[in-house]
Amino acid sequence: MKAMILAAGFGTRMGPITKLVPKPLIKINDKTLLEENIEKLANIGVKEIIINVSWLADKIIKRVGDGKSFGIKILWSKEDQPLDTGGGIYNVLPLLGEEPFFVANADVWVHTDAYKGLLDYYQSDMKGLLLMVKNPQHNKDGDFSLNDGLVGFGPSKLTFSGLSILSKSLFEHHNSSVAKFSLKNIFDFWINEKKLSGLLYHGYWNDVGTPDRREMLEEYLNSRGGSPT
Repeated sequence: MKAMILAAGFGTRMGPITKLVPKPLIKINDKTLLEENIEKLANIGVKEIIINVSWLADKIIKRVGDGKSFGIKILWSKEDQPLDTGGGIYNVLPLLGEEPFFVANADVWVHTDAYKGLLDYYQSDMKGLLLMVKNPQHNKDGDFSLNDGLVGFGPSKLTFSGLSILSKSLFEHHNSSVAKFSLKNIFDFWINEKKLSGLLYHGYWNDVGTPDRREMLEEYLNSRGGSPT
């Protein structure tokens, strides 16, 4: 299975640090967020990763390279202007091929068991499978509901973790003339069709989007002796 890591955002909520350091290269203890994601995907058997970049793209590419140091192949998609989450994936669908693929936000931290659990749960007839988590303080209202394995718009909402397995057919109704769009637009379409699946994850998860959340993650890891997988 291939994977895509979304790393083209500006990271403005992280404050002044991202004027010089792109958010995917922010270190948590001794390892960058992007490297954490790459290593965990490689650990579950992913052999090829496409990473989209925009802001300070060359710094990210220089740091990570072609993937040989991780034992995998890495391809890069440079966006002059960020294409948003949906547009970034749609732009490289030919590289991702015909088989289902992982998608991970570069600024999300979860244990390796989240990636493995998603892979184990995925079925070939699914349009997409989203890893859902309980609502954190910064997203108390949640994103989508989850009932009998299907993602919906019900009242009891959970938060989308930023980790998923998607099929190429998920994008089959997208207007190809629209380059920039959110992945949520695609999700909403298939939710209405009752064809988007979800899996609730009970382990630790952190969307490292602000300095406070970065500090929370470092405290969590230090309390467990460093960087548990």
